[in-house]
Amino acid sequence: MDRLRAIRDLLSGEVISNQEALLNLLRQQGFACTQSSISRDLADLGVQKIQGRYSLAPEVKIPGLLSGRPAGPNLLVLRTEIGAASLIALKIDNLGLSEVIGTLAGDDTIFLATPDAQSQTALLGHLGVVA
Repeated sequence: MDRLRAIRDLLSGEVISNQEALLNLLRQQGFACTQSSISRDLADLGVQKIQGRYSLAPEVKIPGLLSGRPAGPNLLVLRTEIGAASLIALKIDNLGLSEVIGTLAGDDTIFLATPDAQSQTALLGHLGVVA
């Protein structure tokens, strides 16, 4: 979703201390949104308020992880470099993330089970993968 990407970019580049400021910045970029939609987006992205400012959960950089996208409300499909899926799935499992119920890896594809769609969005952001 473009708005989620815009929020990530804004939070990475600016100090934003309240939802109203974020809402105004998004509107300047042409996004039609409300405070309640921004609140849901922040929750989906796993954003926390730390020392008076919104902060993204740190991204985990996993070499070989190329892309990911939802495939229904409880399944993510992650694409990897050829031959890297099993190792990457093991790394994801070892992170102990609450958004991950389990993984199944092939050669260049990982199926990742999540509890819900909100967890998918947070997980993609945490892994630094653009849907």
